[in-house]
Amino acid sequence: MGNATLTIFSICIQASVGIVLFIAIAKLLNKEGIFKNATLVAAGLGIIGMLASVFHLGQPMKAFFALYQFSSSLLSREIWFTAIFVALVVLAALIFMLKPENKGIITGLIVVAALVGLIDIGLMGAIYSNASVPFWQTSATFVEFYMAAISMGAILFLFLSLQEANFMKKILAVTIAAAVAIQIAVVIPNLINLSISSSMAIQSSLVILSSMSLAGLFEWLFILAGAILAVWVAKDELSPSINNLVLSSAVLLLVGQTIGRYLFYAAMVVTGIGIS
Repeated sequence: MGNATLTIFSICIQASVGIVLFIAIAKLLNKEGIFKNATLVAAGLGIIGMLASVFHLGQPMKAFFALYQFSSSLLSREIWFTAIFVALVVLAALIFMLKPENKGIITGLIVVAALVGLIDIGLMGAIYSNASVPFWQTSATFVEFYMAAISMGAILFLFLSLQEANFMKKILAVTIAAAVAIQIAVVIPNLINLSISSSMAIQSSLVILSSMSLAGLFEWLFILAGAILAVWVAKDELSPSINNLVLSSAVLLLVGQTIGRYLFYAAMVVTGIGIS
């Protein structure tokens, strides 16, 4: 259950951050844009992510104690930034539903939320790269988190705002392709580099991944297929089939990134006595 809740938490929060980032960019490029559906879904994903993190704790009340250690604890900072990000997006969604004419306030909340969310992803990466799990202690952790947020956010934003975001279609497609290319260019060589490590903990993590190699294969097949479909969508001039193409791309990218994140957590082997 632990790996599942962590996967739900990180994927939902990062997807939400990605959506909000592209809403912010779209609003800056087109001040008349509404992007209501994207905002509502981003808020929903943020809430799901927060709930998953609470269930993962086992003793949720301990999260409140962590809040008082902002100056010394990465976990405390991550909790704060996640909570602030979700609160900003939920507030923007509520204003959309209750006072939709307040476009300036909504745009301001979205832009601030995007900045907070980007910092939050950095804090997530810092927590894992500083954990006592050698497999996570590389820059690839940060790259995987940020590129997953960008690729998922871009395709979900496009799907949820296809008509309004049509002017950004090619930009979004190139962004998705670039994010996936960077993720592959960093993560795969990192795995190869780790394979020659003398660390017993790292080798144990790789053994776990090897036992789940089929899942790993599907991870990259889905991510690549999703990116290819996104690029194909950029060539489509709003034909009747474009909704299905965008939806297929979104599903493939989401499933692929989710599988990859589950494997990331499943490979956890903590350094301890007799293992390093």
